[in-house]
Amino acid sequence: MSSAVEDIDAAAGDTAGQPDGTWSVSGLAAAVGETIQRAFPSEVWVRGEIIGYSPAASGHIYFNLIEPGTGNDRRGARMRVALFKGRQRGVNRDLAAAGGLTLVDGIEVRIRAEVEYYAGSGQVQLIMSGVDPHFTLGVLAADRERTLAELTKSGLLRRNAAVPLALVPLRVGLVTAAGSAAHADFVHELASSGYAFEVLLCDARVQGVTAEADLLAALRTLGGADVDVVAVVRGGGDRTDLLAFDLASVAKAIALCPLPVFCGIGHETDTSVADQVAHTAAKTPTACAGALVAHVAAFDERLAQARRTLGLLAERRLARPRARLSEIRLRLGHHAQRHCRAAAGKLAGSRQALQRSQVHTQRGMASLRSRRPRLRHASMRRLDAARARLRSASALVSAVAPERTLARGFSITRAADGSIVRELPAAGDTISTQTQHAVFASVVEHSRATDPQPGEPADIPTTGRTTDG
Repeated sequence: MSSAVEDIDAAAGDTAGQPDGTWSVSGLAAAVGETIQRAFPSEVWVRGEIIGYSPAASGHIYFNLIEPGTGNDRRGARMRVALFKGRQRGVNRDLAAAGGLTLVDGIEVRIRAEVEYYAGSGQVQLIMSGVDPHFTLGVLAADRERTLAELTKSGLLRRNAAVPLALVPLRVGLVTAAGSAAHADFVHELASSGYAFEVLLCDARVQGVTAEADLLAALRTLGGADVDVVAVVRGGGDRTDLLAFDLASVAKAIALCPLPVFCGIGHETDTSVADQVAHTAAKTPTACAGALVAHVAAFDERLAQARRTLGLLAERRLARPRARLSEIRLRLGHHAQRHCRAAAGKLAGSRQALQRSQVHTQRGMASLRSRRPRLRHASMRRLDAARARLRSASALVSAVAPERTLARGFSITRAADGSIVRELPAAGDTISTQTQHAVFASVVEHSRATDPQPGEPADIPTTGRTTDG
């Protein structure tokens, strides 16, 4: 480092010939560039965390390196890195050979680069030429092991596995990128099962800088939704594409989800932290859907087996009643036949009695026909005698009728209420007298009783004024 300072002092000495010792911008930039070049004559290895990863339209790649764990802290130290298009092939070859790494935001890397001062922007930058993928893998593995240890210590590693799964989990909350291949494969597997699955999709980015926030929001949303199970799926990709599923925050969200979480993350050679903390893990989105289908199919099979068992039990329980019923039916048949024979005998006897009664009836009818003339003659004789008695009674009634009595010169005296006067009327009473041809009213002035002859009613002589009748 002292040589670098000496170089700067030497460059400053070059301005002694200028009147006031003032640098020009280009002169200072050139001096700084030469100084840095003399201070770092060869490439150096630098480690840090990638942020601001940005491929340019020219094909070059630019990003910043910061101290790991400081986040996007603008006050912290950072170095600008440029990976030019011509050098990307070697870097990508080394990353692929290590198991499919890629340069993305959030990972720690150890890179080989030239230290350069770029006068056009006034910045010191690193011109990247190589990478140490094993360093990145080691950091990722260490982070992963540290996260698993923390989950185990806090009791969260198998917490979601203890959440009971519904007997028939047909309502599925799905966390994945809408329209992705993982989405299509998962839904197709459920639809082809023939069961009535319902899928509630919660769209989420599953890689990149927004993956963590999207996954946490989706798990929080579906944890309170009306679903039976939550499925988190993603298609295959490089190891660094799947970093979000090794994050401690995502793992804790899965562990604390109130519903069982199924993971289907497309990697065949390794398992993520999300896989280990989930209720059930599968290697692909299709396999994840298949696990749900298998669970429903298993219940369906248990139901079918229970149906068969119940059928056998019912057959056994019904066998004895059926035998008893057959015995009762046989005895009822014997009893019915016996009763039918007895009834047939009684019916035959009744038929004979009826035939005998018909003979007696015919004889009675013959006797009635022979007696009919005598009965008619006797009835006519009695009818004539009755008619004669009726005529005598009618003549007698006619003889004593009131009209006949009035015609012989008698009259009928009635009180004011129309009743025939039979008692001695009082003075002042109004009476009416009916003769054969007239009715007239009288007011009684006085009355007296007459001495009747033995066996005759007494006359009731009256005197009075006559009123219009």
